[in-house]
Amino acid sequence: MNIYAAITERILKQLAAGVVPWRKTWVTGLPKSLSTHKEYRGINILLLGLTGFTSRYWITFREAKRLGGFVRQGEKATPVYFWHWRTAEELATLRKKSGKANLAPCTSFTSFVFNLDQVEGIARPEDDLPNYIHNPLEVAELMLSAMPDKPRIIHAHIGEPSYHRLTDCVTMPHLSQFHSAEHYFGILYHEIIHATGAKSRLNRFAESEGDARERYSFEELVAEFGASFLGGFTGINNPDTEALSASYIEGWASVFRQDSHILLRAASAAQRAADYVRGKIIVEDSPQPADQVTMAAA
Repeated sequence: MNIYAAITERILKQLAAGVVPWRKTWVTGLPKSLSTHKEYRGINILLLGLTGFTSRYWITFREAKRLGGFVRQGEKATPVYFWHWRTAEELATLRKKSGKANLAPCTSFTSFVFNLDQVEGIARPEDDLPNYIHNPLEVAELMLSAMPDKPRIIHAHIGEPSYHRLTDCVTMPHLSQFHSAEHYFGILYHEIIHATGAKSRLNRFAESEGDARERYSFEELVAEFGASFLGGFTGINNPDTEALSASYIEGWASVFRQDSHILLRAASAAQRAADYVRGKIIVEDSPQPADQVTMAAA
């Protein structure tokens, strides 16, 4: 089974159990590597979020041993996935050695990590302790203020929020129409991620492929993933988890069965969109390959 199929199978099993990975109620922040203190990225955020551990930090068996700790007997590792995109020089060298002209532009491999809940002898970082002070709503406000070239956001007494491509405007119900501020931000993140696809930002709409239904499914999945990534970063809980319908779950399951690559493509696009909202990239950045899933941790 290739990596695309393996990841899709893991997600399908969760959906069959009534669990939607991108609607996880985040309580510990985005998962991080203990070795580098960098956040995991793309599809690995969702896969690590499925495990249910209380720590946001992950470590390899070898690294735990190097730091003087050890993985408890009987604990199972969680696989994470890397894509290494070959440089022009690497491709040229490989062509010369192999004699093949059509080489894959990237190589994929799997690593295995353990959560700090599974490890003894290693202290948790300060931001992983129960008494760590964190104000999610304050972080949410600061993050949106840092977003470059924000779309216009207006509020009206409407039933459904939306992003309008032609006017580059997000229309939201008034805050008073939501159950909580967390609910408001969770919905706003979804629409803000849509807005990153505009030509003046990441130009994702122009790069979309497939028929109308395929393009719609892809963009909605990007918005779902991206909102989850932003929610994990700020610590905003997603209040919609318990309200998911069977038709919603089966709808996504059918999409994944038809195209095992869509999860990786959407996670990569969502990561780039979330990075844009957080002010980590600028428009002049060259677009990432559609199937690239990076993880700044090992």
